[in-house]
Amino acid sequence: MTPARDGSICRVKLSCGRLTKEQARVVADVADRYGNGIIELTNRANLQLRGIDGADADHLILALTQAGLGPLVPEGDDIRNVMVNPTAGIDEALAFDTLPLAERLLETLQTTPAYHALSPKFSILLDGGEACAMVRHTSDIWLAATEDGKAFAFGFASCPPVAPKSDMACGPLIRPFGPPSPRWGEEGADGNAATPLSLGRGGEPTGLASGKPEDRLCEPVREPSNPPPAEIREELRALGIVAAENAHALITNLLDLFLEISAEYPGIVRMKHLLAAMPASDILERLRPRLAFTIEAASEWRRAAPRSFAHLGTHSQRQREFSYAGAAVPLGRLTPQDMRALAEIAAQANGGQIRLTPWQSVLLPDIATGRAAGILERMRAIGFADDPGDPLASMIACSGSTGCASALADTQGDGAKLAQLLKNSEAMPVHLTGCAKSCASIRPAPATLVAKEPGRYDLFLRKPTGPTRFGRLLAANVTIEEAARLLNAYRQEMTDA
Repeated sequence: MTPARDGSICRVKLSCGRLTKEQARVVADVADRYGNGIIELTNRANLQLRGIDGADADHLILALTQAGLGPLVPEGDDIRNVMVNPTAGIDEALAFDTLPLAERLLETLQTTPAYHALSPKFSILLDGGEACAMVRHTSDIWLAATEDGKAFAFGFASCPPVAPKSDMACGPLIRPFGPPSPRWGEEGADGNAATPLSLGRGGEPTGLASGKPEDRLCEPVREPSNPPPAEIREELRALGIVAAENAHALITNLLDLFLEISAEYPGIVRMKHLLAAMPASDILERLRPRLAFTIEAASEWRRAAPRSFAHLGTHSQRQREFSYAGAAVPLGRLTPQDMRALAEIAAQANGGQIRLTPWQSVLLPDIATGRAAGILERMRAIGFADDPGDPLASMIACSGSTGCASALADTQGDGAKLAQLLKNSEAMPVHLTGCAKSCASIRPAPATLVAKEPGRYDLFLRKPTGPTRFGRLLAANVTIEEAARLLNAYRQEMTDA
């Protein structure tokens, strides 16, 4: 339980992002009974219940535990941070079914007392080579299946490297939205930076500004206190490859070594801290004597590029008679009524299986192929978004000032307004954050609105090399209406370029 402006938050960790219809109904009931009725989907494919009264915490936890949503042992709750891709076990492109390995690893983490000392943020990614894959979440340890499914490449404090010809996501963070021409604030082929849009009288975009500082809408950009993560700035590389049957042993031996070193150096609580203290080659040298198998060189290994928006719409599974259907939950929030409706749809679709995704969307697997379109229509009918062109399919917003003391604006209300203003356009994915901490999005979105005060935001366009963690400032202190006009004009400029 974590305190917040609107009451306590109960974080519900799901095993591999999966939920049954019975569990979904319990979540809806306790959100109604003990909370304020807000159920949030997180970017780690988990759930959050908001507005919990502290006096009800024990009753809430008991109900969730009885529904199978708690840890195997109380001390093991924090370390249940094993991520798989949403289509693990069913993806047409998968090389290795990671679900059995993930379940075994989750049991090991929870039932081994030594591992309870790991940081609650210590995370492990198991990537089976799926086309629907999140490969931009930094994990302390990641394993990614090779194409033949017989081995895993691995790395530390980073993400799996991805082959060229990739937008590096099947979700909204990296959605392409125009031809390969220079974006505002980025250098074109001639080495000159593109300049921002300006607003004319009445707040209408007037096209490209002249490029002179006094003619730009944006203010001077200041260097951030938190620079872009190293994995964005530097090329990613796998550190080695091990046979698939040795994946579990590799991870447990790595954890044992990590805990041994961190006991000597208390400041080391994550793999990124260990890498700052010693190079990866030294870590591997200390690891090898512990292993009963060899680590092969990874060379230039890269995983195949994921498919864009594979979490939305209907898609065939590797089990040819089945398909899955996916749709985004608007701004990552469900009501108890929504959750009950989803449970009923899942019951009719596949007996009650529900999967959550890192894009704050829902996926229903194992639908008889001929029924998938109808199931998707039912998801659409309760307000979910399955069209990549729908702003709500790719818009992210934190809880905002109604739920968080750090937030300077109502990002949820403003996000809903912005989505309506962008409704008839092919708008780029947008992230609204109530403060600079950017809790709702691990990576910079193509466009980010950072709250400055109620109803006003700074608008940034992503640029991986800075000058801020969100990219380059396009417009400062704009209203939601002004932001919508700028985003529409930007999209049009990119389309016409």
